[in-house]
Amino acid sequence: MMPTWILPIFPIMLSGTIAAVIADTQPDIVAVAIIIAGLTCQGLGFSVALMMYAHMVGRLMSAGLPNREHRTGLFMCVGPPAFTALAVIGMANGLPKNIAPTIDGKVFDVSIVRTIAIMSAVFLWALSFWWFGIAVVAVIQAPPKYFHLGWWAMVFPNTGFILATISIAKEIGNRGVMWVTTGMSICLLLTYCFIFYHNVRAVIRQDIMYPGRDEDVEDH
Repeated sequence: MMPTWILPIFPIMLSGTIAAVIADTQPDIVAVAIIIAGLTCQGLGFSVALMMYAHMVGRLMSAGLPNREHRTGLFMCVGPPAFTALAVIGMANGLPKNIAPTIDGKVFDVSIVRTIAIMSAVFLWALSFWWFGIAVVAVIQAPPKYFHLGWWAMVFPNTGFILATISIAKEIGNRGVMWVTTGMSICLLLTYCFIFYHNVRAVIRQDIMYPGRDEDVEDH
């Protein structure tokens, strides 16, 4: 089992993140429908990712860490809980401010929904941080020697982790954490530049995108 098994469910899961971004720009009646659809897709994506986690943990316990060249792929596991935390907070904040306190006789308190969203986001952030720690230790323990496309897993999932941290810090009003996320963002930008350089270099040197040098062949 490899962490990239999670990839097929990412498009559906990220629908929740998109809903969180656009909901507060839409008319109230449309915003509620977008949030419900986004929450449904986000829940499906995270649930499938959670089932994949069971395989990943089983693999780590029985076979150990992946090959040195593919350990960067472990960062893929950081993404699902991080983006879910980000989406939950965003969708809760996207709920219309003037939504009716009762719907068909049932009480619907927006402030309670937002409180639960923050609590859930912190819960999910902890899982994301746990996977982040495992991936960092694994890569530091045995850094890859050759470029693989799996290096990009150090950028995209960690983007969700940093954005989720920023959202939680804003909600709880912690300026110290906000400064930490600024440093994390700078590190992520430097990581992106580093990987982009090695990606271009690998293409020029014909280490990738060349017959016999695909990702599924034996490493160098």
